[in-house]
Amino acid sequence: MDKAEIIARTLARMNRTMVHQPPISVESDEEDFVISVLQDSLPEGDVRTCDDFQNLNVVCCEICHENPHYELSLIELPDGGKAWVCDAVKQAIHPERYRSTEEAGQMLRTIFGEPDDSAPHSR
Repeated sequence: MDKAEIIARTLARMNRTMVHQPPISVESDEEDFVISVLQDSLPEGDVRTCDDFQNLNVVCCEICHENPHYELSLIELPDGGKAWVCDAVKQAIHPERYRSTEEAGQMLRTIFGEPDDSAPHSR
């Protein structure tokens, strides 16, 4: 998938998830902001996404996919490619690098009594 396809997909997802439609100018400003963030964050060329890693049998993070312009990360893959993925997929690809992040999240959930992120979420 290239940068333009990821931006179009993100905007389509935003439009589907908006519960209350803001005035046109606010919606346009938000779309312009998201486009700007993604233009700056994503490289040119092929970028893999969470969909490309279904073979890892990982359940994607709902919060990451609700706010992709804030929550998804651009990572380097072991083969040198790039991927725009959520935290769950990022951890599955590089478990040695992101293990402490998951352990910290589990500790915070225990302290604050929040739901466990390992429960199934929809994409």
